[in-house]
Amino acid sequence: MKPWIIVFRKELKDLFRDRRTMVNILVLGALLGPVLAMGLMLLAVKMISDEAEKTIELPVQGAEYAPVLLDYLASSRISVVDALADPQAAVRAQEVDPALVIDPAFPQQLRDGKPAQLTLLSDHSRSKTRIVRRRIEAAIENYSANLGNLRLSLRGVDPSITQVMVLHDRDLSRKGSDAQLLAFLPYLLIIGIMQAAMVVAADLTAGERERQSLEPLMANPVAPEQFMVGKLATNVLISLAVLALSLLGFAAGTRMIDLGDTGITFSLLSIPVLLLFLSPLAFFFAAFARTVKEAQTYLGLLVLAALTPSMIQMVLQSKMQNLELLLPIWSHNYLINEVLRGEPLSLAQWTLPSAGALLAGGLLA
Repeated sequence: MKPWIIVFRKELKDLFRDRRTMVNILVLGALLGPVLAMGLMLLAVKMISDEAEKTIELPVQGAEYAPVLLDYLASSRISVVDALADPQAAVRAQEVDPALVIDPAFPQQLRDGKPAQLTLLSDHSRSKTRIVRRRIEAAIENYSANLGNLRLSLRGVDPSITQVMVLHDRDLSRKGSDAQLLAFLPYLLIIGIMQAAMVVAADLTAGERERQSLEPLMANPVAPEQFMVGKLATNVLISLAVLALSLLGFAAGTRMIDLGDTGITFSLLSIPVLLLFLSPLAFFFAAFARTVKEAQTYLGLLVLAALTPSMIQMVLQSKMQNLELLLPIWSHNYLINEVLRGEPLSLAQWTLPSAGALLAGGLLA
């Protein structure tokens, strides 16, 4: 049996003897990401569906100036409530979501055929308020459009004359691919691999040195390269196990919870594809350190290295060029989203990220 295989088996046995560490790596490390992701997605979907279906209570100042408009809003599940003494202060204090202020000149402006003035007060920084505001704005815009068409019809003008162009919005995205809700998934997958690799690497090197078991191991008549390969293989195997558990967790999570009408499902076919695609990152993250403190320092830097590309990709969502595909983590963030959206990958998109990660990992090793 080759020496590195003996070292590999020895390291696996030592790791599994430390049950607390293995539970932390394989259970908490692998499943925390899926649980957190599914919880956030369920919360977002529930908030959106609740705000889209419930009857909105809208404080209106100057309700007596637009009774017909308020009747129309009531038909759109927008219930008018008593006016507030200071609507601006109430909105800022989050006592109400939006509030509507109707100008006293509203009736006269309608009679004169001029744009009638309304003011919708809301806090645009709050996600919950944003959903409610859009519903109110859509209802008022529909009322305005209907009233405008009626004015044209009364004057013997076909209302369609104002519609110069008709734009048909056709969605070409793959079924079940909600980019906004899946945008954070690459970060969770990559950070899971990285944390598993760093914890295991720190235990196999700095941890063994601090336990004073490294020197007796090195006293055996085995080349240092064999020790390194055995420890590296152990690290990669544990990282791949964490990745596989994370992918299974995401697949199970999208089937266990109700994600509403988003159509999001984590295809089981994505598991082997992503496992193969992300495997080189397990080798890339298998870094070594002389002390546990040094390993913790590296971990903080690598978390930043994994977070930054994910955040940039969430904002840009732009197509990546071939040279960029050679950058580990950066290219993987982009292509994980492509796989989850069901987009076909070219040969270059398959090979270049893996080649970049393997090359960088080989240089680090």
